[in-house]
Amino acid sequence: MICDIRIDDRLIHGQVCGFWIPHHNLQRIVIVDDEIVHDEQRKTVLKFGCPDKCKLSIFSVDSAVDKFSRKIDEGIRVMILCNSPVPLLQMYEKGYQFNEITVGNMASKPDSRQVRKTLFVTDKEKEAFDKLAQHGVKIISQMIPSEAREDIIDDIRKA
Repeated sequence: MICDIRIDDRLIHGQVCGFWIPHHNLQRIVIVDDEIVHDEQRKTVLKFGCPDKCKLSIFSVDSAVDKFSRKIDEGIRVMILCNSPVPLLQMYEKGYQFNEITVGNMASKPDSRQVRKTLFVTDKEKEAFDKLAQHGVKIISQMIPSEAREDIIDDIRKA
């Protein structure tokens, strides 16, 4: 079962490992990223950073849509993790639909605008968030489980 669909550009890091994995009692994290799936060095680093009790898979958008449509998550607790909303929009438009995304950190980068303290978006990311929201997907900000959950689509649209 999908416990969370999360965007955090740091991917496997302290907050995911120290807070989110225990909070959801996750058994697997699935990173969806068309670039990382072909980068053996980056995949190795990410797998090394993932705790032993939680498996890590890295899929392309197409592979993720196929696998989740076939219910590969059935019977296990899974978090889908991406570094931007773009692959999630692609998954949604290819038929894998969901109701909510939790957004953590999205660091400053060239041509990005600040939405919140640790949330910066480019035009492409802003457009992806907006399209997801138009499909009825809630865009929630929450850095750690004890923090309040806030709908942030209006803040993103104003950025």
